[in-house]
Amino acid sequence: MPESAVSIKSLIEKSQDYLETKIEITKLKTVEKSSDILSSIVVLILLVFLALLCFLFISIALALYLGSLIGSQHTGFFIMGGFYGIVFLIIYLLRDKWIKIPVANLLIKKMLK
Repeated sequence: MPESAVSIKSLIEKSQDYLETKIEITKLKTVEKSSDILSSIVVLILLVFLALLCFLFISIALALYLGSLIGSQHTGFFIMGGFYGIVFLIIYLLRDKWIKIPVANLLIKKMLK
């Protein structure tokens, strides 16, 4: 076999090895980024759940306290419900600025890291 044919064959084999290695590296980077994003989401869900539990107990205590000040337990809960309704409305109106854009930026930042 001529020397140039062996060189070309060797070059093709090395190119295939390089391509396979590049594909494997890309797969590993994708898995790493995916696992990082998923673990961040799991931690965030856990923190939000614990914060909601804390927030719930504080809200109940505050509603009971307001009810004892006013003399009517259910009025304290109505006041708290109205307060949270207003908070919900504000968050709903500003959801893009406060939630959607920051979350999208965080995901993009994690993916490009």
